[in-house]
Amino acid sequence: MKKKLFLSLLCVTSLFVSNSASAAVTPVAGYSTNPQTSTAESPVWYTMMSSHLSDATRQNRFLKWDGENNRLCTEQYSDGIPASSLTEDHLWRLESANDGTDTHVYLVNYNGMRISVPSNATAEDGSTYVNTPLEMNETGSVWNLMTSAATGLSGDCADGQYALQFVGYTGNRAYLNATDGGINFGVTIYAAGVHQASGWFFYETEYTPAVKTVSVAANDDAFGTVAIEGQTGNSVEVPQSQAVTVTATPAEGYMFHRWVERGTENVLSYRPTYSYTGNEDKAFVAEFVEKDYPIMTRFYVVDLNQQNRYLGAASYTVGDETHELFSCTSEADLPFTQYTTLHNTQEEGAVIDKTSTPINLNAGVESFSMKFKQYNTPITFTYNSEEIVCDPQLIWTRQTLFIDWNNDKEFAGTDEIYESMGINSETNNFDDPNGSIENGWQRSIAIPEGTAAGTYRMRVVYMAPDPFTEDWPSKVFTDFFGELRNGVAYDFEIQIAQASGIEAVTESAIYYDAQAQVLVAPHMSKAVVYNLAGQVVMQAENADEVSVSALAKGVYVANIDGKMIKFIR
Repeated sequence: MKKKLFLSLLCVTSLFVSNSASAAVTPVAGYSTNPQTSTAESPVWYTMMSSHLSDATRQNRFLKWDGENNRLCTEQYSDGIPASSLTEDHLWRLESANDGTDTHVYLVNYNGMRISVPSNATAEDGSTYVNTPLEMNETGSVWNLMTSAATGLSGDCADGQYALQFVGYTGNRAYLNATDGGINFGVTIYAAGVHQASGWFFYETEYTPAVKTVSVAANDDAFGTVAIEGQTGNSVEVPQSQAVTVTATPAEGYMFHRWVERGTENVLSYRPTYSYTGNEDKAFVAEFVEKDYPIMTRFYVVDLNQQNRYLGAASYTVGDETHELFSCTSEADLPFTQYTTLHNTQEEGAVIDKTSTPINLNAGVESFSMKFKQYNTPITFTYNSEEIVCDPQLIWTRQTLFIDWNNDKEFAGTDEIYESMGINSETNNFDDPNGSIENGWQRSIAIPEGTAAGTYRMRVVYMAPDPFTEDWPSKVFTDFFGELRNGVAYDFEIQIAQASGIEAVTESAIYYDAQAQVLVAPHMSKAVVYNLAGQVVMQAENADEVSVSALAKGVYVANIDGKMIKFIR
C-alpha cells in the first residue's frame, strides 16, 4: 500500500498579527492564511500567491521552484492551483532563522532548498531598480516576515497580505517580489511598496505526494550483491521527488557490467553506484559478469558531428623493424559505430578490439614505439532524416595508454598507467615534434625491468576529460567511471617471447627462433629432428631455416650437419 502523507488543516495561532484593514486587493477565493513557522520534521506547507492584481498578466501568480530549468518563477492560476496541477515545486514552508528575532525566517521549498539572494543583487540605486533573479541553495537568505500594513508603505492592504523583507540588504528596503513577464515572471528583490507587487498571500495546503517504488536485484546472487542506500531491504517506497541511490558490489572473480530494468534490455546506468531521480516505479537488476578488462562507454557533447575520432592505422617498431597492426580504408574497417543521443552513455563502439594482430617482442627488449594515424576521411550518416557530416577530429582529444603488466585485468598497477599526450586542439601533435595529421604520431613505450615472457593487454585511450587535470589518466576508471568523453579506446595485445627456446649443446650460428618457430641454420646441408624417444619426426636438406610449426608442442633434439641442439616447441 502506498504511503500517504496528510497535512493538518487545524486552525493554529499565528506568530504574527493579521492586518484587518479593508482593501481593494483581495486573495483568490477570498481567503488566505496567517503563516506560521514549522520544521522539516513537522512541516506546514503553503502555496504562495503574489498580491499584484492590477496587471492581468501578473494576477494570481503562484511562487514555484522550476527545478528542471533551475529557476524561481511564478505560475498563473486564476482560481488557485487545482489539485491536478499541484506539485512539490509549489510547496513552501517558513523555518525560523533562530537568530533571536521571531519574525526572521527562511523560505524553504518542499525539496529542502532555500531561497537565496545573490551577493550582487541590488534592489534600489537612486531611481533605478535592478531585478536580479534569486537562487536556491542549502544555506538560504534570512527574511523578515511582516504584514504588508506593518511596513507603513501603503494603507491599501488586505487581511492576510504579507511582505518578506531581505534582512541582509544594506539599502533602505528589499522585498521579495514577483517580476513581470519581461523577464519570464521570475522572482527578485525590489524596493517598491508592498501594496501589490511585493506582497504575498499564503494558503495552507493539504498535499498527498505521489510515490514511487524502487527495487534492486542481482542477475545472480553468486556474482555480487546489491543494495539501496539507507535501506535494509531490496525495495523502498518514497515520494517521487526523492532520489534513490542503488549500489552494486561484485563478488570475487566478477565485475559489474550495468543496471538494466527488470525483464528488459533497457540500460539504466553503467555506474555501480547510481542515483535515480525519476518519478516512475523502477526495478533495477545489476548485471554482473566474469571479471575481464574494464568495460567502457562513450558519450559526446555539443554536436553529433564530433564522433569521427578514430584511428586510421597503427604500427609498432622494435629495433629496426616496423610491423603494421591495422590500416583502415573505409568506415567498415574502423568500424564506425553510430552515436545518436548527446550526453547519454553508450557501450557500443567505445572500445575497439585490435588484439587479433599482436605486438610481438622478445624478452629483454627495453622499449618499443607505436605509431598512430588519424582516420582522415569524413564520415557521413543519416539520423532523423538529417544528413550529418563528421570531419576527422581525433586531434581534439588527449591520448593516454595503459598496459596490464601484472595481468590482473585492471589498469592500476605499478608502471601500468602511461602519461597523457596531447593538447586537445587543432595543433595537437600528441607530443611528437615530428608528427602530423598526414603521417601520424609516434610515442615510445618503456617496458618495466624484469618483465617476464607472456601476453599483456594494452589499452590506448583518446578522450577530452572534463574536468581536466594533469593526472586525468589515473581517473579514467575511477572518477570518470570508464566513460569516454568525446573519444574512443583501442585494445592491443603484447606478446613477449624468449629470444631463444633452446639450450645450446654446441655454440654455433645454429639456433631455434621460438617466435618464428623455425630452426635457423645458414648453409645447412641436412637436418634431422628427433623426439625424446629417439624417433625421427622431421628431416630437411639444403635450407637456411626449417619451420617446425607443424610439430606438436614438446622437447626435441636436432642434428644439423653433425651439430646437436635441443629446443622446446
